[in-house]
Parts: sequence; C-alpha cells; structure tokens
Amino acid sequence: MTNQEIFEGIARRDNRTFLYLYKEYQAQIQRMVEKNSGNAEDALDIFQEGIIALWTNIQQGKFQLRDNAKISSYLFALCKNLWISKLRKRKDFKSLEESNELSDEEDTEMLLAEHEKISELEKHFRQLGEACRKLLSLFYYQKAPLKSIAAQMQITEKTAKNNKYRCMQSLRSLYQQNAAKS
Repeated sequence: MTNQEIFEGIARRDNRTFLYLYKEYQAQIQRMVEKNSGNAEDALDIFQEGIIALWTNIQQGKFQLRDNAKISSYLFALCKNLWISKLRKRKDFKSLEESNELSDEEDTEMLLAEHEKISELEKHFRQLGEACRKLLSLFYYQKAPLKSIAAQMQITEKTAKNNKYRCMQSLRSLYQQNAAKS
C-alpha cells in the first residue's frame, strides 16, 4: 500500500488498512520494545496504542501526509514515545530525570518535529545513488554487519566501511544544503 492509501484507509477506518499495518510493522515495534526492557505483551499494547494515536492524530488534523512523509516512520516514533512514557511510569527508565519530563502537548510537538526531520532525511536518502541506499539500508535498518554487507555487494569489508562513511557524508551534505536554504 502507498502512504496515501494507508492515510486514507486509516481516516475512513478501513479494516484492511489496519490489518496491513499489523502485518507490516508490528514485528518491528515488538523488536524495539523487547530490546528496551519489554516483552511481547508490552509490544502488542504499545503497537495498539500507537495505531490509536495515529488514527486520532489523523482525525484531529495533527498529522497530515506531506511530500515524502512515511506513515511507518511516524507510527514508529509514536510507539517509541509511548514506550518511553510507559517505562517512565514503571520507573524502569531511570536515566530521565523528573524535571525533564514533557507534557503531552510538548511530546506531540516534539514528535511532529521529529517526523518532519525524518521525512526530510528520507527525501535526501532517495537522492543518493542506488549503491549508497542499499549499503546504508543494510547497515542501519537491517543491522547487517559490514562483513555480510561486503559479501552481498561483492566488495571487501574495508571497501564497505569506506563506502558507508562516504555515503553518510553525502547524505549529511544533502541535508545540510537543504537546511541552509531554509
């Protein structure tokens, strides 16, 4: 499904769209929660809360589909923030001080700003060459080790490391050029 189809499906409460979201993204959210002091039950709760928050934000106009915006990135950010809030309540998230806690409104504003940055970064990511996109996707999204990436791309591990650095520099440059224009 395209982002537009997902957005419209959520807005009209289409069950097929919600099933699609579960099939595509629930496992990612579960991994994130389980890596951060949670279990499968916690992950399912957080995912369901994230879906509800996404639907609510679409209904209230807090989230609108903009150029190159990815609903998956927004949903992941929502779930991440929901999980952090739950950990705070459990007192498992000891690194945050009480004085640094944000109100729900500030959390939402921060989340929307983060979503815009992610969308902008994704736009620049698509401007990279195919080899850079593949390498960075394998390394950062699929968490593949450089040795595995090198084998897949038929290059040496050292070349993969150097190319990853160059690709990141290119991405940073594209992002900074756009920031300077704004």
